Amino acid sequence: MEMLVTKFSNGKYRNEGELFDEPISAENVKLMGEMIALQALRTHKKFDMKVADRLYIGLIKDLHHMGEIDYIVSDGYDVAQTAICFLYQFIGHTVHETYGKDKRGKETTIKLACYREIDGELMRLRRKAEKTDYIDFTDYKALPMDPVNCFEQEQTDYSKYDELVDALRLSALELAILNCYMNGMVQSEVCAELGIGRGTIYHHKVSIRKRYYTIYKTIDVSF
Repeated sequence: MEMLVTKFSNGKYRNEGELFDEPISAENVKLMGEMIALQALRTHKKFDMKVADRLYIGLIKDLHHMGEIDYIVSDGYDVAQTAICFLYQFIGHTVHETYGKDKRGKETTIKLACYREIDGELMRLRRKAEKTDYIDFTDYKALPMDPVNCFEQEQTDYSKYDELVDALRLSALELAILNCYMNGMVQSEVCAELGIGRGTIYHHKVSIRKRYYTIYKTIDVSF
C-alpha cells in the first residue's frame, strides 16, 4: 500500500528514510513535522487510548482533508505544529545531527529532541483532558484509513498494560525503552531512536525484568 509520506509528497519520497536523509528546509519541514507527529502518536496511543488515540485519528483525518475549503483542523494537528515549529529552527541541518546532551550526558539528535518536545506537549494535553469532559462527535466509519497503520480497527484493551506500567514505577528512560519495544522496534532501532547504546538498553531491560519478577513472581516479559 502507498505510504503516507509518498502520498503527501506526491511521490517525491518512497519512504520516511528518504525524507529524513534530506536537510531540513522550508519545503520539507511541514511534512517532516507531520510524519514525526504521526509516529509519536502511534507510539503513545498503545498505552494512552484516551488522549493520544483521539489526537492520532484527528491528525490522520486532517492530513487527508485539510486542503478542502472550510475544513477545520482537529487538536491532533497541534501536535504536528509543535514538531514543525521545533524543526524549523534547524533549517539547513539534518535531523540526525546532534542537538545536545540529555540529563545523563548522552548526546541526542534533533529528531529525538523533537520527539521529546512532542512528549511534553502530550503531557500538557493529558493534564488538560483530566480537567475536561469531551463529547466525541467523530464518525469513525467515515474516517479515511491510514495506508500504513490501520489502528482504527484495533479493539485492544490496554488497561492491563497501564496497570502494569504504573506498578513497575519505571524511570522516564525505562518507560521510553519499553514503549519502543511495545511499538515493535528491534534493539538497533531503539538505539537509534533514543540515542543510547546497547549496553544501556540491556541494563535497563534487566532492571525492568527484576521489578516485574519482584511484583508478579514470574518472568513473563518477552523483550
